[in-house]
Amino acid sequence: MNRGRLSQLFAAALALTLIMGTISFGYAESSTITTNQGDSYEKPLPRNQILYSEIGSKLKEIKDKNSNIMDYQVIGQTNQGRDLYLVTLTDADGMQNLQKHKDFMKNAVKNPQTAIDYIKKNTDYKVPVFFNASIHGNETPGVDGVIKLIEKLTTDKSAEVQDILKNCVVLINVVQNPDGRASGVRENAAGVDMNRDYITQSQPETRAIVKNVATAWYPTTMLDLHGFMTTDNILLEPCTIPHNPNYEYDLLAKSLLPHAKYMAAAMKEATGWDVDIPSEIWDDGWDDYPPIFTPQYFMYFGTISHTLEIKYADQDSINADFAACYASLQYAAKNKATLMKNQFEIFNRGVQGAEVEHDVSFPYAYIIPVNKEQQKDIYEAYEMVQHLLDNGIIVQQASAAFTAGGVKYPAGTFIVPMHQGLRGLANTMLWQGEDVTKLAGQMYDISAYSFPLLNGFDAPAVQSEFKSETKNVTEVLAPVGNFNEGAGVNYIMPVENDAAYLVANTLVKEDFKVYRSKDMVSKYPSGTFVIPEQLGLVERLKDLASKNMVNIAGIGNTKATLQPLMLKKIAVIEEDGGTFSAMRELGFDVTEISYNAVNHGYDLEKNAFQALVLSGSQALWEDSYDASGTTWSLDSRGIANLIGFAKNHDYIGAGYAGAMLNKEIDKLDVVMSYIGEDDSQTAENGICTFDAKKSDPITYTYGKNEIVFAFKPMWVAAINNSQVVVSGSYGKGEGMYKAGFWAEPQQIAGAYAIVHDNTPDYDAVLFGIVPTFRYYNHATNGMMANAIYYLGYDGK
Repeated sequence: MNRGRLSQLFAAALALTLIMGTISFGYAESSTITTNQGDSYEKPLPRNQILYSEIGSKLKEIKDKNSNIMDYQVIGQTNQGRDLYLVTLTDADGMQNLQKHKDFMKNAVKNPQTAIDYIKKNTDYKVPVFFNASIHGNETPGVDGVIKLIEKLTTDKSAEVQDILKNCVVLINVVQNPDGRASGVRENAAGVDMNRDYITQSQPETRAIVKNVATAWYPTTMLDLHGFMTTDNILLEPCTIPHNPNYEYDLLAKSLLPHAKYMAAAMKEATGWDVDIPSEIWDDGWDDYPPIFTPQYFMYFGTISHTLEIKYADQDSINADFAACYASLQYAAKNKATLMKNQFEIFNRGVQGAEVEHDVSFPYAYIIPVNKEQQKDIYEAYEMVQHLLDNGIIVQQASAAFTAGGVKYPAGTFIVPMHQGLRGLANTMLWQGEDVTKLAGQMYDISAYSFPLLNGFDAPAVQSEFKSETKNVTEVLAPVGNFNEGAGVNYIMPVENDAAYLVANTLVKEDFKVYRSKDMVSKYPSGTFVIPEQLGLVERLKDLASKNMVNIAGIGNTKATLQPLMLKKIAVIEEDGGTFSAMRELGFDVTEISYNAVNHGYDLEKNAFQALVLSGSQALWEDSYDASGTTWSLDSRGIANLIGFAKNHDYIGAGYAGAMLNKEIDKLDVVMSYIGEDDSQTAENGICTFDAKKSDPITYTYGKNEIVFAFKPMWVAAINNSQVVVSGSYGKGEGMYKAGFWAEPQQIAGAYAIVHDNTPDYDAVLFGIVPTFRYYNHATNGMMANAIYYLGYDGK
């Protein structure tokens, strides 16, 4: 389904996820990500559905017969190396002038009034329409529905089809999740639910669509094909309240419901199934507030976007997907002028700085400093500038010093002007967020997202206009690091950003000895990396500093207490892929193992794993089998499997699942609590402060008033013996809670949130937060990195 594990309102909709006879989820014996088109194994599908491996030849066959109106490109590869196919369909004239139509849309973002004036006087423009199929690998019918659409548009010579091709450029992502389709699971090969990744764009499959569709075509409408509603009706958005205030929702609303009703009527006629539209039947609970979902991300481009949830993995559902797509094209062809005018008006409001809706006030600009005095994380600042550019957002760089908001900034500072067509997307990325608790009784998923807060860099908003000499940025050339041989003997590398972990791990993998300091090293704090002089080290350090934003210096002899780094082979079992994605990027020896593999007896010890990370909410821990044999979680066999391993191996637990496994193995004698009703976790979430102990090995480099993301937070209610050490606590005071959906955040203010063992017999760490949750919060990657290092220390 579009939104994963639903709130209680929609729990019944998960009662039957797949109707595929006795076929079970497929799983590989190893979750190591491979290349060259992935694993040859493919989960069998019903006879009416196409295997992933057959799609390429099918598209080639259709194109060979219809090259004048149809083309397809491979726009990237998945984690396992499978191709991503983007199909383009339009009339013969349109195919010969695709670049012209692309340029028209791109220019409309920058000069919307010119585009509005053009469509008032002309009809020779085409509306780009995008269909995204099966972002969840086990929600299979969407792929077959869009292939049926391709066949219809290339074989039907009726006047209606020719009118569609004349007025539309049809863009089809045939399968968003090839690895998931091949293995029969929801997530991609990295364990990531990509329908939670669209603002983050941590995965290659997501980035391919952002680059080749979102910021290349700026689609006017889009439809995301999901399943399964089973015993309920088909579901088709628009959504309930609250709507993200960074949308120009009044303009979107002019077409969202009429467009949906047109598609709903077509699906009803094709299948006989009724269609539920959340905005018409529910007060809240299926909202479009988070920017993480595919349709919601596209709404920042002025796109009329919907999620479609069909009922079953059967022919009727394939027919429903096809009917909705075809009806969407009919509607777009008939209403292209109105649809595009409203889209361009969204861009126009941004360019003009007009504020028609009053649920948000846009600043004049955001400032992203990159000088050490004004930026706490230069690495993440440059990463953010590149991310903004990758999303089509205008970024400028100051050519001379300037003053904004009463603060003087040097030349080289980045400026994100908010008088631009995509200001809503820019603001969503850079604002702090808001408290939405009073806006709705329940929310579907997360309720706050802020790149500066979650990634730990400074990007102050400036409300008043200011003057500056600037140039538009087209690419970012981030500075590299510095190597100063100094006194030699020992070299220090402070943890100034995440690149330090990658460099340290690279050295360890190359058999260099690397240590961390337990106390101060000269002027450098606990947790600083120390590398003693070794054969070939100096040249390697020079090379690594020249390619990574790290500072390395020789300091001579040191009396600091040092801990040797050892990279253990870590199995990661989680519900969101964040730990695996983040720690893999930092160079740790981590492997994503699916809960389904564990349920089916995957033996961690026989596969040479030395330690375990288990991360997830209550939904991962509880046995959720249904009548079809489908489960979304660990079952009793999987839990027993993990208990057997964790009793005799080092262990990191995060969230509810991590706490429950600790309770079973009794390594840390603590009582963990959560916010809930009737023994169920509720969905409180938000951005809040955190107080860490800088000298603790789990929270090296962290201190007071850090920022964390808390999703269904846990906390330590009781510590029952002295073999437990506290690393950090939730913040205190009025400023503890920044944004989110959290009725009483103060109820856990000051509560312990991270603990670990104090015994040489084993290593164990418990997180009440998930510091790598969905890979949203780079600022706390270091906590998980520190915990993994902790498992590899020989002594305490």
